[in-house]
Amino acid sequence: MTAPGAHRTAAVLGPLAVLAGCYTTTNVATLAPLHTSYPVSASRQYVDQSGQIVTEKDYQVVQPFSFDRIVQAPPHEATVTALVLEPDLDRIMSTTRGDAITNMKVVATNYDAGSHGTSAAWKISGWVFGITGVTLVAIGASVGNDPKAGTHDGDNLMLTGAATAVVGALCYWLGTALRDPATWQLEVSGKVVKHTGPAVQAPTPAASAP
Repeated sequence: MTAPGAHRTAAVLGPLAVLAGCYTTTNVATLAPLHTSYPVSASRQYVDQSGQIVTEKDYQVVQPFSFDRIVQAPPHEATVTALVLEPDLDRIMSTTRGDAITNMKVVATNYDAGSHGTSAAWKISGWVFGITGVTLVAIGASVGNDPKAGTHDGDNLMLTGAATAVVGALCYWLGTALRDPATWQLEVSGKVVKHTGPAVQAPTPAASAP
C-alpha cells in the first residue's frame, strides 16, 4: 500500500534534489595573445624578432620566475576574467635583461570556495521550506474546516504553511546575503633566456600551385 500523501512528498522532494546541483560558481580566466616587445613561448624554443627559431642549445637560462594572480567570482555566478600579464612580464624582463621567455605556463594552484557552500545550503533550505509551506497552504485550502465538529484543520494547515513559507523566504534571503567570493590562485611561471648561439631559419610556407 502507498501511504496517503506519499505522491505529494515525492513531487516536492524530487525538484528539491535537483536544486542541490543548480548552484555553481564558475570563473573562466582568459589569456589573449601577449603584446610584448620580446618573444614569449609556451615551449622550450621560440621564434626571435627576425623569424629565426631559437632552440635550447642556442640560449642560456638567465632566471626562472613565477608569480601569482588571484581571480574571483561572486557565489553562484559565472564570471570571465581576462588576465593581463604584460606589466609583470615587462618588469621581470627589465631586471633580468633577457631576450625572450620560454616554458610559459599558467596553472591553478589553490581554490577557496568563499560563501559558495554556505550560501547554497541556505538557498536550498529556503526552497525546501518555501515549497513545503505552499503545499501545506494548498492542502489546508482543500481540506477546509468542519463547523459541526468544531475543527479547524484547514485553517491550521494554512497558518502552518504560511509560517513555513516565511521561514523559507528568510532562509533564501540569508543565502543571497552571503557574498564572500570564490577565489582561484593562479601561478604564472616561465624562464627568462638569453640568446647565445646561431638560430635556425624558420621554414617558409610552400607556395600553392596555380
